[in-house]
Amino acid sequence: MGHFYRFKRGDGVTIVSGRYAGLPGTVDSAVFQRTIDYPDAFSPGYHVIIDDDLVVTLRWDQVKLEKDQCSL
Repeated sequence: MGHFYRFKRGDGVTIVSGRYAGLPGTVDSAVFQRTIDYPDAFSPGYHVIIDDDLVVTLRWDQVKLEKDQCSL
């Protein structure tokens, strides 16, 4: 994986920008495709589960590690 992929499946993240900003989620997979907030460009990013049944595609710079995991 390239330098854009900081997280792996199961990592807890917080969405920092876009229509789902502020919501916590869990990384499902790393992808290179169009995202929900940037539909006209292909970008490295993640499929993030934000509810039990809602998966969104986000760019790599739209997520950060959840605060409670930062001390690892």
